[in-house]
Amino acid sequence: MTAAPRLQPREATAPQLVNVLHSPKRVRVKFGGRTIADSRNVLVLRSNHFLPIYFFPAASVDTSVLKPSLHREPHAVGGETAYWDIDTGDRRSANAAWSFVSPPGENLSPLAGRIAFSWKLVDQWFEEDEEVFVHARDPYARIDVLQSSSHVQVWFDGEPIADSHRPVLLFETHLPTRFYLHPDDINLERLTASVTTTRCPYKGIASYWSGLLSDGSVRPDIAWSYRDPIAEMPKIKGLVAFYPQAVDRIHLDGEPVA
Repeated sequence: MTAAPRLQPREATAPQLVNVLHSPKRVRVKFGGRTIADSRNVLVLRSNHFLPIYFFPAASVDTSVLKPSLHREPHAVGGETAYWDIDTGDRRSANAAWSFVSPPGENLSPLAGRIAFSWKLVDQWFEEDEEVFVHARDPYARIDVLQSSSHVQVWFDGEPIADSHRPVLLFETHLPTRFYLHPDDINLERLTASVTTTRCPYKGIASYWSGLLSDGSVRPDIAWSYRDPIAEMPKIKGLVAFYPQAVDRIHLDGEPVA
């Protein structure tokens, strides 16, 4: 019997893919009100096992704000790393910039001498003049948003909570299919607005709903919506999607969704 092919989701057991790509975009980093890195010659280290990382040529970085750190830490694919603190005089961010000491192998050799920044330890990131949130965008990540007439049903707390023949299906690289439903196809009396918000670098700011259980308690953040998605994602504006693990089950055309 032939073994099933091993695909490339973001699971720990998936075979690791690692490559280095050139980004045609101008990428900038800001800290303390000033631009500390600015380049159209950024390389992206990407993998199906970790988030993408921008690497800047040293000449495009304001090295006057970099102060050597004694911190060392091995990277999963790049080996030993050297770190710098960012110090503008007014502010300091420890171990916020780093570089591979000697990137192993031919694939990673283009990263030698380049500088990366820890995403959350600087203030802002930009691709061209648009701010990027959460993490670098993966050039291999693709999102397809498709209108559908498939039948999507959602059960919560033992009862149907949503039933739709007009879902919008969102297919995103490495991630499960998400079913975005029109509010008119959802029993909104079983939902209450949550204070939770999250950001997605590909879709924008998500708002959340919690589910009202029959015993009066609340199951937090079972569904989300992009009320004002970024310009590339207009098809999901105002629609609602449910976490499969937060509801009883979701069916697509009568079959349970894994």
